[in-house]
Amino acid sequence: MAAKYEIERFNGSNFSLWKMRINAILRKDNCLAIIGDGPAEITDNAKWNEMDGNAITNIHIALADEVLSSVAEKKIAEEIWDTLTKLYQFKSLHNKIFLKRRLYTLQMAEIMSVTNHINIIRTLFSQLTNLSNK
Repeated sequence: MAAKYEIERFNGSNFSLWKMRINAILRKDNCLAIIGDGPAEITDNAKWNEMDGNAITNIHIALADEVLSSVAEKKIAEEIWDTLTKLYQFKSLHNKIFLKRRLYTLQMAEIMSVTNHINIIRTLFSQLTNLSNK
């Protein structure tokens, strides 16, 4: 019996965590190679087309309407993935400074649990790591 996983639909915020989740789903469905993050030793066209269709379906299902409309005209999964990366994975100096400032000035609110605060810190670290920061 295949396990079903649901992830929050990507609405334009926190691309790095969504990307990690969708990578896990694509890996589970054996179609990670389609977006260039896996071994690309597939020579069978029918197999490749099936994997591409599965990847497109998984990505489309995991996108909110406003994001889906920006990739609706793309025909293959790699084009969709590249477009999403260009649109939402900002590697600009401005974004790095914004995330660092947010991390350095982060304070835990009195009503916030320690677990939630640590999750926010981990999210910021993850986003900075994805921007090639140490």
